[in-house]
Amino acid sequence: MKRFLSFLLVAVMICMAIPALGAAEEPVTLRVAWWGSQTRHDKTMKAIAKFEEKNPGIKVEAEFTDWGGYWSKLATQVAGDLTPDVIQMDYSYLAQYGENGVLADLTPYIESGAINTENVAKDVVSSGKVGDKVYALSTGANAYGYAYRKDIADEAGVEIPMEFTLEEYYELCATVYEKTGRTNAVPTGYESLRMVLRAYGLALYNEAGDGLGFDDPKYIVQQWEDYQNAEKAGWSLPVGENTNTNDFDTVVNDNWMVGIWAYQLATLEENNNCELELVCNPDPADRTMPSTYLKPTMFWCVAEASEVKDAAVKFIDFYTNDTDCADIMGTDRSMPISSAIREHIAPNLDSASQKVAAFMDYLAQDGKTSPVMKADPSVASEVRSLLDTYFESVQYHQVEDLTAWAQQFMDEANAILAKGAQAE
Repeated sequence: MKRFLSFLLVAVMICMAIPALGAAEEPVTLRVAWWGSQTRHDKTMKAIAKFEEKNPGIKVEAEFTDWGGYWSKLATQVAGDLTPDVIQMDYSYLAQYGENGVLADLTPYIESGAINTENVAKDVVSSGKVGDKVYALSTGANAYGYAYRKDIADEAGVEIPMEFTLEEYYELCATVYEKTGRTNAVPTGYESLRMVLRAYGLALYNEAGDGLGFDDPKYIVQQWEDYQNAEKAGWSLPVGENTNTNDFDTVVNDNWMVGIWAYQLATLEENNNCELELVCNPDPADRTMPSTYLKPTMFWCVAEASEVKDAAVKFIDFYTNDTDCADIMGTDRSMPISSAIREHIAPNLDSASQKVAAFMDYLAQDGKTSPVMKADPSVASEVRSLLDTYFESVQYHQVEDLTAWAQQFMDEANAILAKGAQAE
């Protein structure tokens, strides 16, 4: 009898335990927000479905908006304590949201390996820093380089190395002109000035964004003098004689080598119907650091107020390192930051994208790039236009004292920047 009662008691306890063992836990709800085209939306939804499949305890709520409405919506959500758990972030807004306590510090998750950055270049990780904290991880990286027509280089009998100095660039241009009659352009203007300044450890704008980051006009003057010297030598066409109709025609009509952002290579090849190669931006021989930097296209961030940070971190790691995700997303948010993922998707990329992937792999090596600078101030477009206006006067030989002219530009630019900073 005692044995029967003991058996009955055990049976009752097992029966009572069965519902508890069979009950499914409620999945964690993870809100993920992004902006972009319908194509990005469709791909991201497929990636989310794969993420949920691999993480059955996490249910993702997608919040998709176009660029125009994204930032006003996010500001409203933050103000109302309704911030999404995972936020797609633009570089121009990163400092604002990071400094205001909206974003969580990802450093502990990177250090623990929860977000695996083993195959990510150090400068890419650093691009998500505000102060000494990593608030964001880039979804993809881009870099400024030079594209050149291989057929023209072959015709001239010149080899174009992956890295070469600005002085060697000018020598190459002169040689190609002598051998083929092909002209080329001198690096001048906004982005070229930025790169020259970076080569000397300087910045186009100061840290506060209320003035230029350099005070000597010699950097501008040097570019203008190089332009005039090339025009006199014949290998650079005078203003008004170039025949290009848009940015991408220049490689065919006049120039055989041109500075571009790497992601433009496919469009450049297609529009010009020619094969192009991609090499590093040429720096002055006496540079103090590489001018090239890995520019984040956009970021993933985690909200500081999120109650499901571990799930949010899992999503970012999935997007960064999962091959199934990479098969779905491809290069939608630019070239993946993980070298392992770039290697994985490379066989399925078109020829131009494979060149870009190889270029990014080259730059991912230590010492090939320098840290990205703070985002440009809001009035940067005015400074760019002003620089173009001043350079136009140089092109038309209307300036006698280049140093005084460059200083005048700097004075006006500083006034624009100071006024812009006061208005913010």
